[in-house]
Amino acid sequence: MKRKMVLLIVLALVLAGSTGLLGLSFQNASAATSFQRVNFVTGVVTADSLNVRQGPSTKFPVVCVLKKGQTVNVFGKLGDWYAIYEPATGCVGAVSSKYIKQQGTTTTQTTKKPAKTSAPKAPAPTPAKASPAPTAAVKTSPAAQVTSTPVTGLNADEQLTLELINKERTKAGLEPLKIDAELQKVARLKAKDMVEKNYFSHQSPTYGSPFDMMRQFNISFRTAGENIAGNRTVEGAVQSWMNSEGHRKNILNANFNYTGIGVVESPQYGKMFVQMFIGK
Repeated sequence: MKRKMVLLIVLALVLAGSTGLLGLSFQNASAATSFQRVNFVTGVVTADSLNVRQGPSTKFPVVCVLKKGQTVNVFGKLGDWYAIYEPATGCVGAVSSKYIKQQGTTTTQTTKKPAKTSAPKAPAPTPAKASPAPTAAVKTSPAAQVTSTPVTGLNADEQLTLELINKERTKAGLEPLKIDAELQKVARLKAKDMVEKNYFSHQSPTYGSPFDMMRQFNISFRTAGENIAGNRTVEGAVQSWMNSEGHRKNILNANFNYTGIGVVESPQYGKMFVQMFIGK
């Protein structure tokens, strides 16, 4: 329970300024930021005095100060910052990754894109700011044509959303996203939940954050993200995402290779859209 509360607090802090276009009727869109796991759980403070802030930037206020040698639990990497929890005082926040090293090492651990071997498991991570992990230096060759072969289990709106998203990825020289059947179920559940509970947010009163929800349904991932939108048409939803920097970065994130898309009828917006992204 304590770990879940910590993650919810950090998530709320990170997403506090990321409300997207929530005030625009039929053009709503919001992007959950992507994050990266770290391959260690316990970190040690290397600076004489280290400020813990409410978010991953020096613009955020300081919530507590750590001393050299103190140990912290590291949940994930937020750009160049770690989301941490200091168990002795209960302090939760973000610290610069420059001043945290893996316990038992002499240098700061850097996060690299792991090979396709089984990734070591870590505690539930928290999302980063809207900038995703860097894309690969060498882009893959785009497919000559985006496939329009219907994917089993998708309704017509979900199929069209997938095709339009993959068209944008192909234009950018990226591999198309593949549907993960289990993630597809989760995305549709989230869309239904937003309609039935009458809310528009990444934070579900039923399932928690997108990343909490994925873990509840046993979705394995190294990186993850979520875009949501309310719009009358599929074309309008995808266009609103592509016109927004945070959403576009999720769509064109080379570290994502699987997706799940939920589109359900909404009396308020016409259609409710949820696209979840994961990298395996």
